[in-house]
Amino acid sequence: MAKQTIEAGTTTTEQRGLRPLLTAPQAAERLGVTAELLERWRGTGAGPAFIKLSGKYVRYQQEDLEAFVEANRRHSTAG
Repeated sequence: MAKQTIEAGTTTTEQRGLRPLLTAPQAAERLGVTAELLERWRGTGAGPAFIKLSGKYVRYQQEDLEAFVEANRRHSTAG
């Protein structure tokens, strides 16, 4: 069995290769909107992709927030 070296300060999720997941308030802060708006977007499907871990735990990946912002870039206010 191969021996693994783990650097001090790494978290369990980092050790498994999982990127940190953001809570709705954290994601909202990064997007500059309210957590309530994110909740409305989840209901209408208008917002960034999210992860539902169970009936009440919603999380976001940074990559999904970045993709959402990029998909909503505009060069003019027309159409």
